[in-house]
Amino acid sequence: MGKVSDEILDLCGDPSEDRFAIKGLVLGDVQSGKTANYTAICNKAADTGYRIIIILAGMQENLRKQTQERLDAECTGRKSEYYLDPKAEQGIKNQPVGVGRYGTNKKIVAFTSVTKDFDSGILRNNNLGIENVNCPVVLVVKKNKRILNNLIKWLSDNNTQNVAGQIDLPLMLIDDEADNASVNTKDEDSKPAAINDCIRRLLNLFSKTTYLGITATPFANIFIDPEKDDDLFPADFIYALSAPTNYIGADRIFGENSDSDYMLQEINMEKLEECFPPKHKKDFIVENLPEDLYEASYYFLLLNAIRDYRGDIAEHRSMMVHISLYTNVQNQIQEILNMWLDQVKSDVRNYAKLPLAQSEKIKNIKAMHVVWDKYNLSGIVGIEWEDLLKNYLHKAISPIEVRAVNMKTGAASLDYFNHKNDGLRVIAVGGNSMSRGLTLEGLGVTYFHRNTKMYDTLLQMGRWFGYRPNYGDIVKIWMTPEAIDWYGQITRATAELKEEVAKMRNANQTPRDFGLKVRQDPGALIVTARNKMRTATDLTCPVSVSGNLLETPRLKASKNILSSNERIFKNFVNSLNDIGKKFLDTERTKGHYYWKNVPSESVAQLLLDFETNPWHLSFNGRALAEFIESHQWNEGWDVVLIKKGTGIPYDGVLKCGAENLVIEGTERRQILADKKMISVSGTKLRVGAGGCTRIGLTQDEIKDAEKAYREIPGNENKKNVPDKAYLISDRAPILMLHVIQADYSKAENKDLPEFLFALGVGFPKTSSSTETANYKVNLIELRNWVDVYDNYDEEDM
Repeated sequence: MGKVSDEILDLCGDPSEDRFAIKGLVLGDVQSGKTANYTAICNKAADTGYRIIIILAGMQENLRKQTQERLDAECTGRKSEYYLDPKAEQGIKNQPVGVGRYGTNKKIVAFTSVTKDFDSGILRNNNLGIENVNCPVVLVVKKNKRILNNLIKWLSDNNTQNVAGQIDLPLMLIDDEADNASVNTKDEDSKPAAINDCIRRLLNLFSKTTYLGITATPFANIFIDPEKDDDLFPADFIYALSAPTNYIGADRIFGENSDSDYMLQEINMEKLEECFPPKHKKDFIVENLPEDLYEASYYFLLLNAIRDYRGDIAEHRSMMVHISLYTNVQNQIQEILNMWLDQVKSDVRNYAKLPLAQSEKIKNIKAMHVVWDKYNLSGIVGIEWEDLLKNYLHKAISPIEVRAVNMKTGAASLDYFNHKNDGLRVIAVGGNSMSRGLTLEGLGVTYFHRNTKMYDTLLQMGRWFGYRPNYGDIVKIWMTPEAIDWYGQITRATAELKEEVAKMRNANQTPRDFGLKVRQDPGALIVTARNKMRTATDLTCPVSVSGNLLETPRLKASKNILSSNERIFKNFVNSLNDIGKKFLDTERTKGHYYWKNVPSESVAQLLLDFETNPWHLSFNGRALAEFIESHQWNEGWDVVLIKKGTGIPYDGVLKCGAENLVIEGTERRQILADKKMISVSGTKLRVGAGGCTRIGLTQDEIKDAEKAYREIPGNENKKNVPDKAYLISDRAPILMLHVIQADYSKAENKDLPEFLFALGVGFPKTSSSTETANYKVNLIELRNWVDVYDNYDEEDM
């Protein structure tokens, strides 16, 4: 951490210079320790001469309080609630905490406290100002229009300014969760959004400023117009933090080669929506809770007993329940779960010590045994159910409470600090208050549903990411199949973003160049669509295809369209012997059917005719067809028909000249389908198997591609090489044809064909920045297929 904070500080402005205005962004992982990094930066900034350090700590008071506690312990070394209390005695005012217990020659003063956000009246009562403390000042404030305006007014009215009308002191402004509320969401011709405007005005008050954004989801920040100098685009630097090896993040849970996907459990959407209709309002009356929420809650009780058995007696344990954004609904869920928990505690207290045959006549005890067996906890933990029931369960669950965490319950609803010696055990029911920044200590069980598909919103909701010492093997996350699907896509987009940051730094590129590249990535289309969705009817944007594999994992759930796709697919395959040249090098074809020299116009026509679901924004058949027709490859296209699958043979007629082509369908057991959309690989947004783009390459070419990938900083120790890495510059573009045998056992809509057809298009990497397809997205049609924003009005919460 010391080395990292040094490197970041070196990128910031030098306080000894006359004037500077630096803007940078630090990209970390959700719940990975970003706060610890910027606390280290605060300390070093104070050491190097920064006089004012302002930390924008989210939009909720409980998050601001949590951040202030960290700064008290790790930066100022004094309890801020006593220091800013004018009635407190001098000895109490300077009561040390954290680093303050070790003594220091460097004094840093907090002008905000754990109990109070910025208040000029408190500073006036304590006779405090920036000038009369003669040392660095730290303020931890919410992103709140009133608070920030008061801070701006106090700074303007009470501090010496130079002749240019600015305060001649170095300011470091650290914007935690910089993608949330700080980004200007208004149209170009409108006045900037309130928080964005306040941040700009704060920066303009000073002659020496460093704006340091901190985020795990920088998509919105990178979309800020870099040409607007007074906005918050990180024009000077973007720094990507590396996640520690013991961090459990999105890649380990949702990645294509995840090692922690055992954590995931699918919520039964039908049962959930019976209890909580998708568009319920704030006055909705909760009558029942879904069965799998009770299952998750039973599991949390068992997890507490397991952690006691493992010796973690004094550690915090939390369960998160996130179903509705409305405070009134959350409070009702809390009341129902509380009544359930009281009954379970009573049953365990009264019956757990009885012989097993008798105790299991009690419904709640029997239900917990069923959950214990379902998740093989005896095998994982090494203790039998009867032993745990009789000797650990009662004591483990007795302290558990159910608490609502929202604007009405306030910051005290999760008082981990007051339970640092015995460990808080809590089922936390909430919405937005738990969606960003707030740490749920010892989070072991999550029940999560949120109707949004935005990268930034979804990823920030991942309170389950983080460090799980001694209990990572028993963590569980209940979420909807659709959410699992989207987290997979987010994971890929974020991993690619970090890879691009590393490349940018390696090539000495500026964030301006980097921002352009990210905005042209196919995965960025969802961000663009969201920004335009409410007001526009369509959008047009250039999308880079160079070095990208684009597939069709989402199809329209229409028998007529699927039948048409099958006909188009068969006609194309049956024409390949006439328009291309069959390739027989079995080492390179890996046993699949392969043709070379297929004309671009034939591939373009297939993409134009084949119909996919418009919600899979990264595959736009018309745009890709137009791009292919305008780019002629000397040797045409390679086309591969995947021959060897794990399913039954396809019963349709596919020919190569007189030869009948025998295709074993690729069996997919996890297919998700509703009335509008089929996801051919369930929650994985892929069609081809990993490594499919190696088909057609020699062994030497494969080795060279893998070597080049691992030479990129950060990739050295990665086990798996992504398919994009094999789309090397000197190969032909490749079209992959897939026949899928569908298993609809987990699908809502089962009345669909047994065989489905899908495509993959791989473009070789080029050095040209002009290799972009011009995507046109009909937002009216898209709105008919899916909502891409929450159906909530924040004022109603």
